[in-house]
Amino acid sequence: MSGEKDYLKKTGKGTRSVHSGTSSSENSLNTPVYQSSTFFLDDDAYKMWKAGTPRAPVYTRYNNPSMRAVEEKIAHLEGAEDALVFTSGMSAICTTLLTFLSQGDRIVTTRNLYGGTIISLDQDFTRFGIDVHYIDIKDLDAVEEALKEKETKVLYCETVTNPLLEVSDLPELAKLAKKYGAIPIVDSTFATPMGCQPLDYGFEVVLHSVTKLLNGHSDIIGGAAAGSKEIINQIWYKLRNFGGTMDPHQASLLERGIKTLHIRYEKAMTTAGKLATWLEAHPKIEKVIYPGLKSHNDYELAQKVLDSSSTMVCFEVKGGDEAGRKLMDNMIVASQAISLGGVESLISMPCSTTHVSWSQEDRLDAGIGLGFIRFSTGIEDTEDLISDFEQALEKL
Repeated sequence: MSGEKDYLKKTGKGTRSVHSGTSSSENSLNTPVYQSSTFFLDDDAYKMWKAGTPRAPVYTRYNNPSMRAVEEKIAHLEGAEDALVFTSGMSAICTTLLTFLSQGDRIVTTRNLYGGTIISLDQDFTRFGIDVHYIDIKDLDAVEEALKEKETKVLYCETVTNPLLEVSDLPELAKLAKKYGAIPIVDSTFATPMGCQPLDYGFEVVLHSVTKLLNGHSDIIGGAAAGSKEIINQIWYKLRNFGGTMDPHQASLLERGIKTLHIRYEKAMTTAGKLATWLEAHPKIEKVIYPGLKSHNDYELAQKVLDSSSTMVCFEVKGGDEAGRKLMDNMIVASQAISLGGVESLISMPCSTTHVSWSQEDRLDAGIGLGFIRFSTGIEDTEDLISDFEQALEKL
């Protein structure tokens, strides 16, 4: 079995998506759903439990074969030694950060993050006495100055930011973090392992909201962390204590979803690129934000850091937020909903969803302009999505 695992690690991402982690029982082709809260105790289990060994096979909060199957799949895709799955992306983020941060410790990060992460950092981490220091992550001199001026435990960023689609210079950020003794941690939800493998650049932990592209069917929520076995074991102890363990049925659905990740990602990304080009030429669109366009500020960096572009397209509609809402109301194929990465195309405005708690001034300062729309490209026919935008824009 170990020989098969080693062989799979050397295969392409598509092959790993399908085969890595999948474990047979009673000659089953797929991993069974181990819908059990507890397991029979034997001598090995007693020894592991007594020694405090991570993942003793005694209780689902500690370990479950359904979870281990998908964890191995994620680890192989990220080029990691090990991985963990969680009940949600926020559970993965908070559990991981709190593994390495205690009262008085410092985290250096940016405000150009997922809104839920910002809320937790501002409301919870500061309440715990953690020093949350925000800088412009694009300004490497500012990053170095922040790391140099005070001992920092964690440097945190996103591979491709939500929702501005800025690309982080992962190789340089990892170098700076290690130079000053900080642990570099990245949320790579928007990129997925298909678009980037941050561990190759020196990051120590890569996080995902598997709710999104990895699962890809908008039917579960979950999170994941991948890294070295040593660092994942450290996170496991906090996961055990905090209780954010993924349910076996969730894990089974996630494993099924990842099996088609490479196909879904390629299809959605190809459509997103064509749609971004079409929108950029439309007279009712103020601007388009897409890493695959040469007009994007990070186009050259994206070519260096990302293996492929993005399934997300962001743009500003002329006429501001009112025009943006009217456009969304006029869409037929795409659905108004938060989240992203599913087989169906989703459209939303951060001003009324992920960043609704921000003032308009703060949103504008962050780059979320009036009429800003975030579009998650699904796997529908490309021509149908472009036609859907065409008919919706005609009504503005």
